[in-house]
Amino acid sequence: MIKGIGVDFIEVGRIQKTINNYGEQFLNRIFTNGEQLYCSRKPHSAQHYAARFAAKEAFSKALGTGIMYKFSWKDVEVTRHPSGKPAINYTGFFKNELKQSEIFLTLTHTAEHALAVVVIEESAK
Repeated sequence: MIKGIGVDFIEVGRIQKTINNYGEQFLNRIFTNGEQLYCSRKPHSAQHYAARFAAKEAFSKALGTGIMYKFSWKDVEVTRHPSGKPAINYTGFFKNELKQSEIFLTLTHTAEHALAVVVIEESAK
């Protein structure tokens, strides 16, 4: 059964501007070490940061909570399967909330925009 669907669409330039203005302060607040390592190795890293930011936003929307007091940006990490398929790993508050759930994530980006879609499917009990 579908528990939630979340979508987020963001301008890459907005993320680039924030990185330019706040640098590591912003990156360390929002992204895990693994996400930073992945994105920093990519050409046009802002596109990859924007996609991950959108994924975190879409995840919070799929939960139906939005960004809230229990939501820590770093409790949600975007990773990749060996096949290249994106995935979400979560810790903290979400570990208990989603123990019977499967998370599906898709990402896309261009030079100007990034989009993420998250579907949370609850296992039959």
